[in-house]
Amino acid sequence: MSKIVISGYYGFANAGDEAMLTAIIKALRSTENSVGLTVISGNPQVTAARYNVTSIHRFNPWEILTALRSCDLLLSGGGSLLQDVTSKRSLLYYLSILALGLLLGKRVMLFAQGIGPIHSRLLRKLTQAVCSRVDLITVRDQDSLYELRRIGIPAEKVQLTADAVLTLPPEGLEQGRKLLEKFKAPQDKMLLAVSVRKWQDDDRYLLELAKAADSLSEEFGAHVVLLPLQYPVDVEACARLQHFMVHKDSSTVLAADCDTEQFLSLMGNFDLLIGMRLHALIFAAVMELPFAAVSYDPKIDGFVKDIDGLTAGRVESLQAAQVVAAAKQALSRGCRGDRLQKLRAKAMLNARQALALLTKGD
Repeated sequence: MSKIVISGYYGFANAGDEAMLTAIIKALRSTENSVGLTVISGNPQVTAARYNVTSIHRFNPWEILTALRSCDLLLSGGGSLLQDVTSKRSLLYYLSILALGLLLGKRVMLFAQGIGPIHSRLLRKLTQAVCSRVDLITVRDQDSLYELRRIGIPAEKVQLTADAVLTLPPEGLEQGRKLLEKFKAPQDKMLLAVSVRKWQDDDRYLLELAKAADSLSEEFGAHVVLLPLQYPVDVEACARLQHFMVHKDSSTVLAADCDTEQFLSLMGNFDLLIGMRLHALIFAAVMELPFAAVSYDPKIDGFVKDIDGLTAGRVESLQAAQVVAAAKQALSRGCRGDRLQKLRAKAMLNARQALALLTKGD
């Protein structure tokens, strides 16, 4: 039985990272059902129960060392782990896990990552030193590929694929329908989902989104469902957006800690998504739901370009009229299923490459 350790930002109720872990586990088990999986998590008990894996705490060095000693492969899995915009300490943490795996002589792979930006010259050198020695890096977007080239990672180490979540199959609508019923969202109206997160200390983008939501609600008779992708972190931003709306009665904050399958099912019940978080957009794409993106990070722009989607504007200069126009255009053109299938095929390469590393040299 192969043993794989998976490192990432897991156990923090971030829907995107949990969806990536779901996709990684499903992909690995679909090829080797008996594979032994250990996940490094911020909440090992929840992670172990939810995914039926062994889970260890991200700040327990002895358990991490023990798991890495006995594994066949270390996966640094998904998300924007190697960047210093959120936190320099976070980047150092993930590099230290990779370095430990290399020190122990293990096969190491960066799995469908989004890389950068890394602004610190010292951290760029450290990233180059560690990542040049791993066995393989797959990245989910072109910008990450360019960032690795700028850092100085050998081209033969890197492969452009796509976000692992795109490998997940569409979900049925029942789970989402039950959640909407629980939060008393009407299902006899058009449902407009809006996914937002806190952005700096400026409410201007929320004011513009509130105006756009009011306008779309009036024109289409729509009910607005405000969807926190990271619970409870995003609930405050959703509640503030609702506070700024004139037609508050035509809105619902769906304040629930949903798993990946529930989020996908919810997307299947909506008519349109206006989304900030990347994986809200990816969930919409998997369920072939039209969306308009609000960009706050290059990873949003990269995905929208890959899927041939629509952007309503950048968060720092957002205008309600642009959001409304993009939403209407998204409704009229629908989802690009041909682009989705191409990206899904690329995303499947991540797990195949990981499993190929397990047999390398055997």
